[in-house]
Amino acid sequence: MAGNDDEPRDDHGRWTTGGQGGKEDTAQSSKEHAAKVAGDYKPLPGLPQVPMKLADGWYTPGPNAAIQDAAKAYAQSAGIENYERQDRYHNADPEEGAKIAQAFEQMKHDPDNPEVKASYDALAKETIAQWKELEKTGLNVDWIKPGQKDPYADTPRSAERDVSENNHWWGFPTEGGFGSDASLRDNPLLQPAGFKIGGKDVLVNDVFRLVRDMFGHIKEGYGFSPSGEDNAWRSHMAMYSPLAQRALTTETRGQSSWVNYGPHGESNRSLLYGSKAVSSNTGGSGVIYAPQKIGLMPKWTMKR
Repeated sequence: MAGNDDEPRDDHGRWTTGGQGGKEDTAQSSKEHAAKVAGDYKPLPGLPQVPMKLADGWYTPGPNAAIQDAAKAYAQSAGIENYERQDRYHNADPEEGAKIAQAFEQMKHDPDNPEVKASYDALAKETIAQWKELEKTGLNVDWIKPGQKDPYADTPRSAERDVSENNHWWGFPTEGGFGSDASLRDNPLLQPAGFKIGGKDVLVNDVFRLVRDMFGHIKEGYGFSPSGEDNAWRSHMAMYSPLAQRALTTETRGQSSWVNYGPHGESNRSLLYGSKAVSSNTGGSGVIYAPQKIGLMPKWTMKR
């Protein structure tokens, strides 16, 4: 969903009026726009929908009909017969999060294990297929260049607003956070995807970050708090095969639980969600992120 073709745009071709047809950008207008973007999809019960004043304007969370339709189309093409939206928005359980964080801590880095390889290969293959469906929405993708200020520095919610208002998304390239030859050999997500997005030869992990934002967070309007991350995992799980779900759980629920409830959880939560929160897009200052391990956690961590 995007603005009207007749509305004014900036130098990047993005709408400058928040999709409001020249109407003043206010909390109320953002609520009206959220309803327009949602189309026939109702916000999930319990979803926080308080209008937010971001650095670039007002934003009200909610479902995105174009991404919802793409998710349904992908599920149908992939033969996922039981695909459905969640019943409601779930609040994160810190006790459960701590247990999952411990499971991630204890998980063995085991990239050569055939079971691990099979799950990660399925995750990569299905993620690329999801992008091919998402690409049909006309989403415009740009990649943050070295030395460029993070366009979503104030809050990751700005990414949601950008997609909602402009059908546009800025991504932080994987190579900005990885780089050793050893990690490239060990991590199947750090292999070339074999095509370009936004003019860039992407790695599988670039595609995964993009698809996860769209089908995990922006599809329903989830934030990036502990609850938002866990709901994004729940929502995106429904789009993967049982084989790929195990690797997905490691890469999302496992890592985010370790960040929020692991050995540095209290400090990380203060930095990421406190009054002086930092951006996580390009590596928030002082935040200690989960170690990069390739493995599979116990199946109980996949319980929804």
